[in-house]
Amino acid sequence: MNFKILSLMLVVAATTSISSCRSPKEFTYLQNVANNQHISGVSDEIKEYIIKPYDNLYVSIKTLNPEVNQLFEGNTAGSGYQVGTDQMYGTSVSQYINGYQVNSLGTISLPVLGLIEVEGLTINEISEKIQKKSLEFLKEPTIKVKLLSFKFNVDGEVKNPGVYYSYNERTNILEAISMANGVTDNANVKKVLVVRQTKNGSDTYYINLADKALFASSVYYLQPNDLIYIRPGGNKKLELNTTSYSLFLTTITTILLTLLQIKNL
Repeated sequence: MNFKILSLMLVVAATTSISSCRSPKEFTYLQNVANNQHISGVSDEIKEYIIKPYDNLYVSIKTLNPEVNQLFEGNTAGSGYQVGTDQMYGTSVSQYINGYQVNSLGTISLPVLGLIEVEGLTINEISEKIQKKSLEFLKEPTIKVKLLSFKFNVDGEVKNPGVYYSYNERTNILEAISMANGVTDNANVKKVLVVRQTKNGSDTYYINLADKALFASSVYYLQPNDLIYIRPGGNKKLELNTTSYSLFLTTITTILLTLLQIKNL
């Protein structure tokens, strides 16, 4: 067998040995869900979020008096300017500027009403508390409170990793991954890490997106500041080493061809 044929065979054999093809099943969600199946244990109840320092709140206090209403229009209060809601809260920057941020002591400061302690309360409890306080100063106030800082981070093997915002209290982990444009072909969907911040630190959870048990997980529905990390699958290491393998094969091929030329001299 001449050197040229031998070199070609070595290249083909080596390339075949390092090539790999993942089955679509390896990164398919909810693989064990059957047609027309009823899945028991689906989490219908969402644990209400507890407000923490540095959360940002939207607080609306409306009365029958337009002049009084203007006092509560975010950080434009008292400026004399009429600014629409979209302008005041349409972007994360405007939300930061015009929202009521909870300080390190767990309070927010509202015009007329003063300091309101909100740490450790749910949105509904804060609304009720502001309603009660408003009745001391205002006639027939209507109160609306929303959480502006509902953001989460999707990182790892997704096509568009980054920080995303949601204004839906029932945002689930599959929707979050969809917002990041889905997983890559290197994703390991069977061991996804979720890091959730708590008052005393952070809790970690591993969940399997391929298993219908996902629906019953305590992290199926997201909470503000959750981190979702999609781990790399088995192909990641191979992909990272492809350049080294290619260089090695090129070197071997060059040596073999050089030997062939010497032999033919």
